[in-house]
Amino acid sequence: MEKTWQDYIKEDQLPEDYQLMAGAIGLENTIKLAHALPSVPIYLISPKKLFKVAKVEFIRDRYANASPARPFNHRRIALETGLSIREVYDILATRRDEVEQASLFNDA
Repeated sequence: MEKTWQDYIKEDQLPEDYQLMAGAIGLENTIKLAHALPSVPIYLISPKKLFKVAKVEFIRDRYANASPARPFNHRRIALETGLSIREVYDILATRRDEVEQASLFNDA
């Protein structure tokens, strides 16, 4: 197969941000991203903020589906999600407060 000009791209020739990107997702994917989003400034927020909603849903689902055969373990969930144990307890407490408040208003 004949080489294209893109085959001559070297990671160390790229700007520092692109080098970091290539280290994380590979040079080929970095090139694809550069072509897909030309001249678009990209700011990536922290994964903790980006995936928080999914982690909250995961925790609530695991808690709701806990059983004696599959107990809910706060520490294990904290390790799986990268959240603190306190955050796991707070997420579950917030959910209980929401449910209690909803039932209070539904009875009226």
